[in-house]
Amino acid sequence: ERLNDIVGSAYYVAPEVLHRSYSTEADVWSIGVIAYILLCGSRPFWARTESGIFRAVLKADPSFDEPPWPSLSSEAKDFVRRLLNKDLRKRMSAAQAL
Repeated sequence: ERLNDIVGSAYYVAPEVLHRSYSTEADVWSIGVIAYILLCGSRPFWARTESGIFRAVLKADPSFDEPPWPSLSSEAKDFVRRLLNKDLRKRMSAAQAL
């Protein structure tokens, strides 16, 4: 079932939620945001306003250049990148993440 209401916290919202057509893939995106925060201590998308956060989610890519990312394993970085793929067809599924 495809949903079309914009729901959730701005920092964790998937791009497809903002486009108002989403399903369980949006939950995988949110897990990617949480994994990013757990690994480096900062959010992958940031702005001062909710609309700015939404723009960042739609247009920006998370940074893997600042510490501690260079010292983390390539597997950890790949895991987060695959969870935060803006193309939901290429995004890792929940089963793959397990």
